Amino acid sequence: MVTGASWKKVLRYFLIFMVLVTWAFPTLWLISGSLRPLDNIIAGDLFAPFTPTFENYFAVFKTHNFLSYMVNSLITAAVTTVISLTAGTLAAYSITRYRTGGKAYANWVIFTRMAPPAILIIPFYLMFRSLGLINTVWGLVIANITFNVPFVIWTMRAFFESIPEEMEQAALIDGCTRAGVLFRISIPVARSGILTTGLFCFLFVWNEYLFGLTLALSERSKTLPVAVGDFITGYAVNWGMLFASGTMVLMPALLVVIFLQSYIVDGLTVGSIK
Repeated sequence: MVTGASWKKVLRYFLIFMVLVTWAFPTLWLISGSLRPLDNIIAGDLFAPFTPTFENYFAVFKTHNFLSYMVNSLITAAVTTVISLTAGTLAAYSITRYRTGGKAYANWVIFTRMAPPAILIIPFYLMFRSLGLINTVWGLVIANITFNVPFVIWTMRAFFESIPEEMEQAALIDGCTRAGVLFRISIPVARSGILTTGLFCFLFVWNEYLFGLTLALSERSKTLPVAVGDFITGYAVNWGMLFASGTMVLMPALLVVIFLQSYIVDGLTVGSIK
C-alpha cells in the first residue's frame, strides 16, 4: 500500500530528476556538439551516432587568438576576485563588529549590487576613455570590482555575524590585538565562507559579457565570452567552433561545481547558523 509519505518521496525525486534533466541536457548537448563533425551538426539530429573529433577545437585555436583571450579572462577574473575579496572582507568585518555607517549603509551596499550594469556602461566608457583604460584588461578589472565588492560585503557580513563575539572577546582578554583577532580568529573561522564567496566572484567575472563587449573589444583585451560571439556573424553561424568555444568557457564553472561542491555547500550553510 502506497502511503502519503511514499507519494511525497516519489514526487520529490521526480522534481529533482526534472531539475537535473533541465540543467544537464543543454550542457551535454553543448559538449556533444563540440565533438561532432560540422556535417553532423548541420543535419540537426541530436541523437544520431557520430565519431567524436577534436577538429572544432583545433579550428578555434587555428583561426582565432583564443589562448590570448583565455589569459585575459583569467587575469581579469583572478585580479578582480583577489581585490574584491580582500576589500570586501575587511569592510564586512568593520560593518559587522563596529557598525560602520550604520544600518542604512549596510543596506545601501547591496543596492549598489542590484543596479543593472547597463545603466553604468556609458559613464564607465566616458571615464575610462578619458583615463586611457578603454581596450585594456585593467579597465575590465575596475568595472568588475565595482559590482563584486558589494556582493562580497553583503555575503561576508552574514558569515561574520554567525561568529559569536564571545570568541573575539576571549582573545582580547588574553592579550590579542584587534588585528590579531581578525586574522587569527575571525578569518580562519569564516574561511569556508571566504572560499565560497571567492569562487562566486571568480565565476561572475569569468562569465561577464556586457563590460567585455563594451569596454574591451581589441585583440589585446578581449575575453572569452566576447570571443565566443565572433563565431556568429550576419552571414552564417559556425556551429562547430561555437560549440567548442562555448564548452571551453563552461568548463571552469563545471569543474568548480563538480570538485568543490562540498566547500560551496558548507559555505552557503554556515552563514545561516548562528
